[in-house]
Amino acid sequence: MKMRARELVIVVSLLMSIAFALPVFAEGEIKHPKPSAVGSLLALPVFASQEMKYQTSFEGGSLYRVGDVRVLELTGNYRQMGRQYGQLVRDDLQAMHTNIGEIFLNNPDKKRRMTAEELNTIARAIFNRYPQRYKEILYGMAETSGLDLDKVLLVNALEWFPKINKLSYGKCSGIAVWGPYTRGQVIFGRNDDDDPAYLAFARPVVAVFKPNDGSIPVALINYPGVIYNATGMNAAGLFMELNAGNDMGFAMDRISIFTTLFLYLQEYSNLVDLDRAMRSTLVDMSSIVNVADSTRGYSYECSLWDTKRRDQDAEGIVAAANEYSHPDWNITPLDPKKDPGANQLRKGNLLKLGAKYKGAITPEVMMQKIMDVDIKEDGATHAGTIFQVVAAPAERKIWVKVPGRVEWTEVPLAAIFQKK
Repeated sequence: MKMRARELVIVVSLLMSIAFALPVFAEGEIKHPKPSAVGSLLALPVFASQEMKYQTSFEGGSLYRVGDVRVLELTGNYRQMGRQYGQLVRDDLQAMHTNIGEIFLNNPDKKRRMTAEELNTIARAIFNRYPQRYKEILYGMAETSGLDLDKVLLVNALEWFPKINKLSYGKCSGIAVWGPYTRGQVIFGRNDDDDPAYLAFARPVVAVFKPNDGSIPVALINYPGVIYNATGMNAAGLFMELNAGNDMGFAMDRISIFTTLFLYLQEYSNLVDLDRAMRSTLVDMSSIVNVADSTRGYSYECSLWDTKRRDQDAEGIVAAANEYSHPDWNITPLDPKKDPGANQLRKGNLLKLGAKYKGAITPEVMMQKIMDVDIKEDGATHAGTIFQVVAAPAERKIWVKVPGRVEWTEVPLAAIFQKK
């Protein structure tokens, strides 16, 4: 038991110090920009939205589909929402668990293979730091999914497993534009990037949590069965996503920033209130939290000892990858030779693309002309891009894509947020 406890501490320390880093468009015609802005946009096609179709219900929760995107509407207390989640996407959860066995337990590549004890130790370490309300969701899933609690916890922790075997820098990115870049509304683009092996798990689920505790309804965009906020929006139109920051270790005595951000979406309806919370937060791992509402965006660079807000790179635009950009940090920059994620390149490419389409950026332009551009073609997307999300907070809409598997799919969240 002493060896196991020691192993747990080592695993968690390594685990949490790693950089972390999911064609159908909005209805209506694209407003053509002035020729001086970008003539190439005239060739953009116009797409109609797919219909969100009801599939089934269970104990007060409902499952919908928009193309290949699953949309869950979950209600009641947290245990009840977990039960609904477990039953409504039961097949997906079981498939996720099967994939974990194939990719980690039985991987022919010995460098990627992990033992059942290693996987369970990591999964429990993640779960043990959860607030009780979110533990209740996972308990509920174990009651209805056909997976026992240990298996549910494996699915919940799946993003962390390979990061133990091979330390790596983050490769995520995000960009928010508003004002002169969009002629008003905020448009947000987000790449959730990881090891390309995660494409095997990439079944996009938009889980809308509507608990009966008076909190704000929240939509999380993630893998089936993964209960934390890496990308999410609430019913008030507050959007946030998390990228890893500069590598600097892990504070084991703090709550996970991923569950903290879930809580913040449940509690705060605007950037003013969220700003107070972010400035009061000491994270457990180096993070860059990019946020936006219907008026503008911010990028919070969160070290283990301080949080600094970066307002914009230029008027109406802020972009981030996985390296701090605030000028007041006294941190040694990443060695480019040890940074295969090319942080400055990815961020710089997003800013250049934003400038190229300044005054003409719509959700369609963000998807096709910015987020779809590969890093080899001066964009930010690459082979490790798993989920892509574009958000229009004012309209409570998101578009979700899995490169090569699921084309851009519009999910109209307003209808579910407002549904009683």
